[in-house]
Amino acid sequence: MSVREAADTFGKEHSIGLTTVQQMMDRLRKKELLQRDQISGTWLYRGVESRETVLKGVVKDFVERTLGGSLEPFALYLADRSTVSEETMSELRKIVGELSPEVEKDDVG
Repeated sequence: MSVREAADTFGKEHSIGLTTVQQMMDRLRKKELLQRDQISGTWLYRGVESRETVLKGVVKDFVERTLGGSLEPFALYLADRSTVSEETMSELRKIVGELSPEVEKDDVG
């Protein structure tokens, strides 16, 4: 993604100008969170970590800081939602089973 593309999307959404977006992206590059390559005279930036790795880190921070390390509030939130698909519930059961092998299938749902 070029600085212009980032400014046209993220910058406009947050009322941030091109120069500020460019400075932010350069700082992230110096922190080794972004890489850049020059292609046809344009610097293109990309994340160093995969989207999955970044999301795992964000969720981990959220659980630790906001929920005090407990997943129970999140599980209760999911239990109250009527829009959780059976496919999602199946995936959640699988994940819980992998985290806690001692948990019986009947205990998970």
